[in-house]
Amino acid sequence: MFLINGHAQDQLAVSDRATQFGDGSFTTARIVDGNICHLEAHLQRLQVACEKLRIAFSHWSTLRQEMTMLATGHDSGVLKVIISRGSGGRGYSAMNCQAATRILSVSAYPAYYSQWRKQGITLTLSPIPLGRNPYLAGLKHLNRLEQVLIRSHLEQTDADEALVLDSEGWVYGMLCG
Repeated sequence: MFLINGHAQDQLAVSDRATQFGDGSFTTARIVDGNICHLEAHLQRLQVACEKLRIAFSHWSTLRQEMTMLATGHDSGVLKVIISRGSGGRGYSAMNCQAATRILSVSAYPAYYSQWRKQGITLTLSPIPLGRNPYLAGLKHLNRLEQVLIRSHLEQTDADEALVLDSEGWVYGMLCG
């Protein structure tokens, strides 16, 4: 189930800039005993991203309530929150966007994580580097094509995870997604 702008539904307008351009940001939080781990940090991540991406979003109190409501009753899970610029604009222009869209969903916590903790993981070195963009560094924006390609490569191996380098050859981290 998805909660889109406060309504339980599973359809998003094709005109939403999340689908048109990946114009938005997200965060993914762990749920333990009905509580969101590091809730404040996740909200801050979204606020910083909205400011940097110039997405006008002011419904932080509503978003917090929706996040808390979705987490309640889940012993364990993963909460994903997306804020897109919403629908509107022509081409790359964001002028005439009506209002930001908030999308929330809960999924099961991956069972293999506990196995990885006990047994360790096997790694592969990704042949696909992550590009460097200082302005977007640290933002979890919706354009994740590099990560999609890295995951596609990983799925062709016997490894559990991919070690990822940036375009300069420096270690970036793991794919984890």
